Amino acid sequence: MYSGAFCFEEEEGLAPAAAHRAPAAAPADDQLPAATVAPPPERGPPPALPAPRPLVYVRSDRLAQLSAGLPINRDRSVMTDTLVEDYGLLQDAAVRQAPPASLEQLQGYHSREYLAALAHWDKLSERRRAAYGLEDDCAPFPGLYEHAALTAGGSLAAAEALCAGEARLAVHWDGGRHHAGKGKAAGFCYVNDVVLAILRLLSSFRRVLYLDVDVHHGDAAFLLSPRVLTISLHKAAPGFYPGTGALGAGGEGTGRGFALNLPLGDGLRDNPFLQAVAALAGGAAAAFQPDVVVLQCGVDGLAHDPLAGSWSLTPAAYARAAELAASWGRPLLLLGGGGYCAAAAAATWTGVLAQLLGKAPLPDDIPAEHEYLDRYGPSYTLSAVIKRLLPPDTNDASAVLAACEGLLAELRSALARQARHGGSGAAAAAQQKPDCKRARS
Repeated sequence: MYSGAFCFEEEEGLAPAAAHRAPAAAPADDQLPAATVAPPPERGPPPALPAPRPLVYVRSDRLAQLSAGLPINRDRSVMTDTLVEDYGLLQDAAVRQAPPASLEQLQGYHSREYLAALAHWDKLSERRRAAYGLEDDCAPFPGLYEHAALTAGGSLAAAEALCAGEARLAVHWDGGRHHAGKGKAAGFCYVNDVVLAILRLLSSFRRVLYLDVDVHHGDAAFLLSPRVLTISLHKAAPGFYPGTGALGAGGEGTGRGFALNLPLGDGLRDNPFLQAVAALAGGAAAAFQPDVVVLQCGVDGLAHDPLAGSWSLTPAAYARAAELAASWGRPLLLLGGGGYCAAAAAATWTGVLAQLLGKAPLPDDIPAEHEYLDRYGPSYTLSAVIKRLLPPDTNDASAVLAACEGLLAELRSALARQARHGGSGAAAAAQQKPDCKRARS
């Protein structure tokens, strides 16, 4: 039985709103006695390390169960994991169950008060729930804290695999929750696993490139650190969530110029999208020279996404974008994100993984043994995700490429400014926690 939320019980005087009540509280990490560490015995040469796996794949059967309480995408997790497995993509992978993130890990970004609200939401008034964003698209449900801890824990485990050199590719499709602030849920995101995973990567890698291709702006961007370059391709328009992400380079202080926003219009097709990824993200990677790459691969830009309904991309666009990110030759952390047709998201992410593993193209027919085969009707194929008439593309290719060049010029200026300071700005920023546009105390 999960008991991570019980660490709040002593100070709050409350029991957690878990999916199932536990008869007794397990001690919190900070309540355990300090261990006495004996000197290690003398040993011979260490054994040779095993060869890295091509893939570390993190999933959570428990999180898939808890997802039944979500306001949307209740079975997307299990549909994705089973489809990836049924196509045989995990045969050579190290498959791991996501551990729940500890309170200490979650507090690497989120406030303790907010985490307590996730654990004890059923004891809060509606007004207090609303203050923490626990309403509407982030409505609370039994097991919420555990769900958040598993979401963050999976992305942290994937990041840890890259830090340890266990693989060059680590995947956690249940991650990519890029809207949650320090003290408030937002946009179907209760925890910001993206920020937490990047913080973990920064403990082992000097520079992180974070590429976000979700149709909704990656508004939880690092603003103060030149060690993290954030690139977000998204839609930005009046009334379109989250209402941020205007064209330009953001950031503050030493991080000024290290958050690049490229808004793209309705009807976006594969070729202009991929040209923008190659021009902006590819050019930025060449200039920034990251040590590791994080790709938030939200797929709500698929044509006819039932919630976003803005772009007209096909699954092949996401597979090619991920391939471009991998071509930069750095370890790659691959996270999920938006995508509100579960079958389309599962098919797309399966195709992305196949592309990165050199196993594309996959057989078009969904495997007959797949438990959710009926959800892919009436054709029961991967390619049938996009079959209807598409709206016109409102993007001007030359204008998009000009915007990419403008953003790259701002990045080059930021890098030149950092170089003039002899890297001291990066050293100072490394001591700070990230500042987020949606951060709230």
